[in-house]
Amino acid sequence: MPSITTPLERVASAIDPNSTSSIQDKINALSSFSHSLYDVDIDQAQSIFETIPLSNFYMLFGIAEGSNEEEELNKVTCQVIQKLLQPFTFDIIHSDENNMTFLLQGLNHFSSDIRYLSLIQVEKCLNSTIQTMDQVAHSNLFTFLLTTIAFRETQTANKAVDITSKIGSKFPKVIFSDNSSFIQNLLTINETVRFRVYELIVRVAGSSNQAFELAENSGLLNGFINEIQSTDTLVALNAIEILRQIAITPNGFTFLEKSKLLDYLISSIDIQDNNDTTIILKKSAIFLLLGQLAQNEEIQFEPIEQKYHYLEKLQQHLDNDHTNKEILISVIGSIGLIGSNKEGLYLLHNTPLLDTFFDMFQTSSGDMKAEFLLSLTKLMSVRGEDPAVEQMTRQIYEGMNGRPTTLDNLIQIAKQPVENIRIAAFSCIKSIASHLWGRQEMVRNEPILGYLVDRTTEHSLEGQRWKYDIIETLITANDAQETLGEHYRILRTFIRQGPYYQSTEPTAVLESA
Repeated sequence: MPSITTPLERVASAIDPNSTSSIQDKINALSSFSHSLYDVDIDQAQSIFETIPLSNFYMLFGIAEGSNEEEELNKVTCQVIQKLLQPFTFDIIHSDENNMTFLLQGLNHFSSDIRYLSLIQVEKCLNSTIQTMDQVAHSNLFTFLLTTIAFRETQTANKAVDITSKIGSKFPKVIFSDNSSFIQNLLTINETVRFRVYELIVRVAGSSNQAFELAENSGLLNGFINEIQSTDTLVALNAIEILRQIAITPNGFTFLEKSKLLDYLISSIDIQDNNDTTIILKKSAIFLLLGQLAQNEEIQFEPIEQKYHYLEKLQQHLDNDHTNKEILISVIGSIGLIGSNKEGLYLLHNTPLLDTFFDMFQTSSGDMKAEFLLSLTKLMSVRGEDPAVEQMTRQIYEGMNGRPTTLDNLIQIAKQPVENIRIAAFSCIKSIASHLWGRQEMVRNEPILGYLVDRTTEHSLEGQRWKYDIIETLITANDAQETLGEHYRILRTFIRQGPYYQSTEPTAVLESA
């Protein structure tokens, strides 16, 4: 009798329905087989299924029920099935009645591995035709997707939210008409499930005008709006976090305006009591949310500024000596987000806000200093062919007004022992290096380049990585050779050696290092 030598032959023998192999033997054979599978194409998968029917893999679920090996067997079996089904489209899977039976069973299974595997197969319908998505939206599969939103394991439940929201955005009636009662019931299970459902509702409602009208008529939006306005701090913050997620989507702003939530949020930051914990936390979250709106280049933020005078509100909080530190940090972060694109940077330059910002930066320390540096990084990271952009980013650099130079000041900060401040300084230097004027500044300041290429001055892996990234930014610029001149060869050698290179003997990299 010929010996069994290949992983395919071993797994075929181990998981055969008539096999007497132990559970551990099956696990070992599956694990070995899984490791042998790499980037399987459809022909390879079909060839494997000719040797081992897919049903043989599915039949492994449940044979170790109640044993200590059950979870391990389920996990490795799911890994193998996922690799084998990877090249198959949803339409191919859907066309096989046996596959659909297993898929439905998987979507109702208690095992998170099995249910997640099934979700991944259903997710493929998003890449199919609109007709296929329509079929899924009006089938038992969609009901099981909704049920999985209440699943105990977070990753699996979140995957279900993501799939249902994408299908619902194409067919909003399946959320707000066909299954509105079912969704109402999900809202009553517990707080965790309730906010998953709210995320689904908000994402779909913000996808189109039709979806918003359906959501409004269904009454499902009312509960979410009440959560935003809740006096329960945790509830309100969870609701604002959902809004922050949609703020970065193309339709997020439309939802905020139509639901009148933008008016409510803007008015909330005018509340004067900055000592109340609830107010502090809500205002901080709102400032960051509004900053994210400005950061989204698909949203015209200037009309928002004209209507609500948001920059004036930021100015008022910077000017107020009694503004809570947490709120200040979120205000500084919001300024960075606003100025992280060309339009936002123009808006900031037309206000006195930056003058106050720079004055506070000079006297800041600790976490506040790190937040200022991160925001400055965003402001100086804006790039474009427009000469005005280069001029504005240079003015940001000059406004930092470091001594003896801003670059020297940033290097001194990068040498401090506090990690978050050091990294913020490195990120700021990298943003400077992304501009021609910044590269010219660095070439004129040879000790700066000397510090960056001197590997003995940095011992943390993260710091070494940041130094490498800064030099890589310098060396990959279109004007690198011309701008860096005699330093180009040394910097290129540094990049070739990698971020964590250790020299066996000391060398003077730059004369002035």
